[in-house]
Amino acid sequence: MIRPAKHLNLNMCVLRAASRLLAKLQVDRICGYEDLRQNLSNLGEDADVLFLPTVHFLYLLGLVEYHTQTDSFEYIQPGSGS
Repeated sequence: MIRPAKHLNLNMCVLRAASRLLAKLQVDRICGYEDLRQNLSNLGEDADVLFLPTVHFLYLLGLVEYHTQTDSFEYIQPGSGS
């Protein structure tokens, strides 16, 4: 899903979904799980399929942190060291 290919639908790839989620998190800083998932709903019917791989991708990059107590994601600024 990340590696570009000839037939890749750019509207339904992890990189596009990640940019949408990052834009929302940069504004809100902390966003609930369901609210963040709904942010991808206008990508189409496959948005639910893209949500978890996108969140995992952002977590691996160190850009989001998940809080189990509040069921929410927090945006971590690059280079902040937290």
